[in-house]
Amino acid sequence: MATDQPMLDIGTLNRLRILCISETGWFDTTTVFDDIRAAGGAEVDQYTIPWPPFGALHSENAAGFAALLDAETADGTRHRLLFDTGWNPNWMDRRFAEEGIDQQLRDGQIEGLIISHEHFDHFWGIGSTLRHCPDITIYVPEGFHPRGLAFIAQQGHSGKVITIPSDQPLILFPGLAVASFPMTTLLRVEGENVLYGHIRDQGMAMITGCGHGGVLNLLNYARQTFQGGDRIHALYGGLHISPLEDWDESRDQVVAALNQYGIAKLACNHCTGQKAVEKMLETGLPVVRGTARNGSRTGLFLGNGDVLELG
Repeated sequence: MATDQPMLDIGTLNRLRILCISETGWFDTTTVFDDIRAAGGAEVDQYTIPWPPFGALHSENAAGFAALLDAETADGTRHRLLFDTGWNPNWMDRRFAEEGIDQQLRDGQIEGLIISHEHFDHFWGIGSTLRHCPDITIYVPEGFHPRGLAFIAQQGHSGKVITIPSDQPLILFPGLAVASFPMTTLLRVEGENVLYGHIRDQGMAMITGCGHGGVLNLLNYARQTFQGGDRIHALYGGLHISPLEDWDESRDQVVAALNQYGIAKLACNHCTGQKAVEKMLETGLPVVRGTARNGSRTGLFLGNGDVLELG
């Protein structure tokens, strides 16, 4: 995604703290893709698969992705945002309680929910958020389907839903912007929101749900779009390099290219793939390790309950 607009000054943050609430989209990949094949394959509408909360199919396998962003702007103002809201309501209720997210939502301390994209493991657990804060402002990417918007309403949402247009990044508050990338992927999902923060004296931080648009494309977008975007300090989230743990030369090239950005903290998780992280470590990339707790299966990368501190 390219732009001919002048470089955008989004302001700066004094600090940014990212809490990984849950990076465990599901517990067994084979089960998820067997379910998809049984439903008709990668091109089916995800809403026809009777997973939670639309059905009980393999509910024990469903978890979800979500993170909490806690930012301080240059004037000392504090902002908190929820980035994605998981899949299985039972799992998300548990993780929200364990990390105190439920209370923060009830107290109105979390001012918005950014949905990265419409995939089940990032979005279908929205009831766990709306139960505690039904009027929270929700940001969705361009391409969100009417069925998804109807589901938000059915879950009791009474606040605003804001669609982020492609090629028009929105500054959420000074120092943090959200950009929507056009893409089409598995189960007819379209569009993905990516967050970009500018950390004072450090550089840009990019925060993704899955990064379906391609991690290098998303990094180059920062360079082309934002003042200070040529200095990439940190990545957080899913980078979708080897989510099924397959590997080929093109993935080697992606890992090699990541070494050219001068990244100081590579806090990947979720769909990045363990194989990809092992390759990153072999090439000397600064991968931030996790603690392998709260249902996370590896300490190779940041997991459930782990924190990334920037600034």
